[in-house]
Amino acid sequence: MSNKSILFITVTFPPRLSVASLRLYNYAQLFKKNNWNVYVITCNQKNQTESKEFKLDNLKITYVEWDDPYNKISKIKPKILRKICFKALNIFIPYLSTWLPDNRFNSWKQNSEPIINDLIKKESIKYIYSSFSPPTPHLLAKKIKAQNPSVKWIAEYRDMWSFSPTLSILKKQFKHLHFKLEKKVVNNADLLITVSFGHKEILKKHLSKKIIVLYNGCDFDSYHKLDANVTGFKIVYTGNYYRKNNDLKCFFEAFKFFTDQNKSLKKQIRLTFVGTPKSAYLSRLIKKYSIDEFVEFKAKVENVEVKKIQRSSSVLLHFAWKDKNHMGNLTGKIFEYISARKPILSIGHEPELNQIILKHGGLMSENISQIVSFLNQQLNNPSCLSKITNENSEISKLNQFKNLESEILNM
Repeated sequence: MSNKSILFITVTFPPRLSVASLRLYNYAQLFKKNNWNVYVITCNQKNQTESKEFKLDNLKITYVEWDDPYNKISKIKPKILRKICFKALNIFIPYLSTWLPDNRFNSWKQNSEPIINDLIKKESIKYIYSSFSPPTPHLLAKKIKAQNPSVKWIAEYRDMWSFSPTLSILKKQFKHLHFKLEKKVVNNADLLITVSFGHKEILKKHLSKKIIVLYNGCDFDSYHKLDANVTGFKIVYTGNYYRKNNDLKCFFEAFKFFTDQNKSLKKQIRLTFVGTPKSAYLSRLIKKYSIDEFVEFKAKVENVEVKKIQRSSSVLLHFAWKDKNHMGNLTGKIFEYISARKPILSIGHEPELNQIILKHGGLMSENISQIVSFLNQQLNNPSCLSKITNENSEISKLNQFKNLESEILNM
């Protein structure tokens, strides 16, 4: 049996459609294409959004049964009562925890442990790869490593843990105390992975571990055959946003100036949100800046459809973290945007991301005049970005994987 056998431990994996699923799925497929035996331990979640676009039959996936405490709430028919019960339970058992204790997935962890141990012995698995968040995969991997010392453990941080920028004010006060628990959890990991150099720098201050960066990465080749024709002037935003951390007001004010300057073209200008909840906050902003006639919302769709929409855009809109004290918050979305080879407008401040965006014909700014100028430039003289392939890009998933594989095989 080849020693190139790896087991992914994650609560999020296809057919569930989510950003976390996409990251792990894409890298699992790259392992498989490069002659690895790939195993996955994961779970299904009640009422999860699923997609049939994923190829799963070439991966050995085990969906472990578990008792999700939220299942009973999902059966409550009155919407208001269901919402009240959800919020009440979330106080004691967070829906997706980034903090310990992580009670929601307890039964999944317990049920997975013997299955993983059996797999390791039966299939001679040499590497386990756990993905945070929530903490459960790391907690499970810690136990598996203790029971199988010869197994190499790779612990991935898709997000920061104790030092996450999304922590509540209360949790921020206890982050250093909580980190003592986090440190104990990953103490026996052989390799740590982060999604950015900013996050790596934060972890290096606190952990004496080998840490490498694995970007979410670009898949340029998957966009090459998609139609790139643009009708009108379309600004596209895909996915969710974070009200507390993204400066939506800055963009909407700039967009208002832009539309006022181009009133004769108002029928051509569109601001499209794809898979973005039309929240009360977002609706208030649209009304405040009187831009209703330019804005449209599209429901969440399969990733291939998102790519088509991105390719047919004039500008791809992105919101970076507005807090200058937080480093390295690079989402998977930005690498999709770069893959689409369309100009990117990012609102916010993130030095690492800014360097990447500038290399690919985009702009990161918090200056309204600068944002308006960029939009006018793309309206009147659209950028035509050169074709890039997975082979010749350092930030492609393919080349990110090659670096990762080299690190793993030399552990």
